[in-house]
Amino acid sequence: MDEAISPEAERAGMLAALHAIIVGVLSTLKRKGVLTTEEIDQLFEAGLVTFERGEQDATRQAARLTLEILARSLRD
Repeated sequence: MDEAISPEAERAGMLAALHAIIVGVLSTLKRKGVLTTEEIDQLFEAGLVTFERGEQDATRQAARLTLEILARSLRD
């Protein structure tokens, strides 16, 4: 890997990797009956509330979009 990675590509890659890990963990916990669908929804709601406290508008908007995508990934 001799090519430099742009900061935007690095952030997108980290976000994609984090998405995959979170969906994998939550899906496993849901499948094993450790978490219910309602509890997963509560986790995402808590995440949204956390980002809405004092974050800049663009950050808040990006966090909301990311959490909505993750939540959709886990729905049956």
